Amino acid sequence: MFIKRKFLNIRMSKHSTENKKVTGKVYDYKLFARLMSFAKTYRVQFVVAVLSVILLALFAAIRPVLLQQIIDDYITNKNAKQLLVFVIIMLSVLVFEVIFQFFFIYFANWLGQNIIKDMRTQLFKHLLHFKMQYFNNSSVGKLVTRVVSDIETIASVFGQGLFMIISDLLKMFVIAIVMIWMNWKLALIVFSILPILIFATKIFQKA
Repeated sequence: MFIKRKFLNIRMSKHSTENKKVTGKVYDYKLFARLMSFAKTYRVQFVVAVLSVILLALFAAIRPVLLQQIIDDYITNKNAKQLLVFVIIMLSVLVFEVIFQFFFIYFANWLGQNIIKDMRTQLFKHLLHFKMQYFNNSSVGKLVTRVVSDIETIASVFGQGLFMIISDLLKMFVIAIVMIWMNWKLALIVFSILPILIFATKIFQKA
């Protein structure tokens, strides 16, 4: 019984050390650069996705400005002709926003799926060069997880993660510029709350 427990402890400690080696750093820039190298084959699709993100950020800032002009200048003053023009402009912006939203979702997911395919093909070719002893010593579950789940998780960076981060940052930047341009005093009041929100977010993350 003692020998069996000792053997199980050795196996568990060995498994934990292997997991620590596999986990690595939280932010590994070299690994991210290697991951980005898979997107070089699909430069056109990558550029279209990035441009769509930039345009969506601009549209997100344009809509409130147009809405303000429609309400303050034309609905309040009952200017029907100019109101019709701005309503058409507003609808055009919404149509273009939907179109570029489609481009973004389509190309981001297309890019992610093709990178998954390339990574799995490369990994499969790499596994073919291993000796039979490696497969005898390695568990099937670990190999399947790395080939299927892990690669899918990594490639999901291109599917949504990376582009969503770029989109959110651009939207925040563009909206901040528009707020300062429209009313810098009111914008400063809004920005003064940001440190409190960041501090509260860090506290909730630790909890």
